Amino acid sequence: MAMLLGTKGDDILKWRESARLVEGLKTRLTCKWGRSSAQEAQSFLEGMTEALEAELDYESQLDAELAALHQALRETVAPAGLPPLTARHGELLSAHFSRRGSVLALTGAGNAWHDLLVARAALLAEERMLSLGQGSPPVYALLVTGDRGRGEQTLYGKNRYLLLHQLDSERFFLFTRQLATALKEAGVIAEEEGLWHGSLADWRALLKGSGAARKRDPREEMENPLPPFTAPMKGGSPSMPEGQWRLEAMADLCFVTGYEPLADEAINAAASSLKEQRSREAFFQLARKAIHLPLALGHFGRWRIEKSGEHKGEIDVEGLGLTPLVSAVRVLAIHMGVQGGGTLHRVRELLYRGLFSVELAERVLEALQCLMQLRILSEIRGEAAGAYANPEEFTQEQDERIRAAFEAVLDLQKMAYQRMVGQG
Repeated sequence: MAMLLGTKGDDILKWRESARLVEGLKTRLTCKWGRSSAQEAQSFLEGMTEALEAELDYESQLDAELAALHQALRETVAPAGLPPLTARHGELLSAHFSRRGSVLALTGAGNAWHDLLVARAALLAEERMLSLGQGSPPVYALLVTGDRGRGEQTLYGKNRYLLLHQLDSERFFLFTRQLATALKEAGVIAEEEGLWHGSLADWRALLKGSGAARKRDPREEMENPLPPFTAPMKGGSPSMPEGQWRLEAMADLCFVTGYEPLADEAINAAASSLKEQRSREAFFQLARKAIHLPLALGHFGRWRIEKSGEHKGEIDVEGLGLTPLVSAVRVLAIHMGVQGGGTLHRVRELLYRGLFSVELAERVLEALQCLMQLRILSEIRGEAAGAYANPEEFTQEQDERIRAAFEAVLDLQKMAYQRMVGQG
């Protein structure tokens, strides 16, 4: 998995993390060499070599354990057997993050596991359908929007799933029910959640804002299926208008499993809809709401802390930090015609297109790294619903870094507002 350095491709954060590591080693070597004898220098180098070998051994062992988990997942014969594997996978990623603090490594592994898990649940739903004499499923495509759609899956992702098919049929309704059951048994969606499903025509009608895209067929026998633009149930972020979730669902969409050409049509339809809407006043209104989300750092540098409840005295890192950052970058990306990708990709594209200065791009990426780390630490503590942190527990260095992250988000919002108001 190349978790240690992660320098494949031209990802900005990956390159900068590796560059910092190399620079740090050079600095330490320079300082040590200037005041050491040859014997001391040799001993120092031998110690560093042993430490590096130990870290590489740890990475190799982790890779082997993850590979064994992936194999166990592929051999699981029932959806109910998948949650224990996911729990073990989470333990491995938590341990690695506690040791490395790498957001990119954790989300990369989280994305891969999510896709394998969902694909396996879908295959088991197909097999269950065949075993019950219901025939094989029709052509379908399963898509996801949310954290995984942006490639930012953590230990507790907040996602919404869309099941598309080509033609209505008895088999499709049977498969929809089997798939929804399998996803719930696998722990992918909650018991109270529904699985949106429909044809490509239904999807296009929804993109156009038609509330009566398709009448519910009694054969579906599913209670309270949720529309694809309903806010995910997990998490503690502030509630957003339905239109905002519609915007997010279209922008953060990606293929998971099934017939990929069908998924491509759905994603292309969403991209076309965004292109049409980005010059309309309704989009600018939604954009203004997105870039005016409140932050945890208030006036005069005071923290906005929770006044009551389980997280009294803590700041809402996700709802008042990470969500505003992701939302502001998203609306700017839509405005500039940047398609697909996650927050990292969007920042990079906005930098390349001249909307971001190098300085602002670096600060936003630092803020994303900082806030994602706080979210993951919160998840490791078992806080699945949102991410919180206690300012009283910050060291001076942590306080300065976290304040700098929120200040970067504030400057991002200011720039986005000036851009959207000037262009809107």
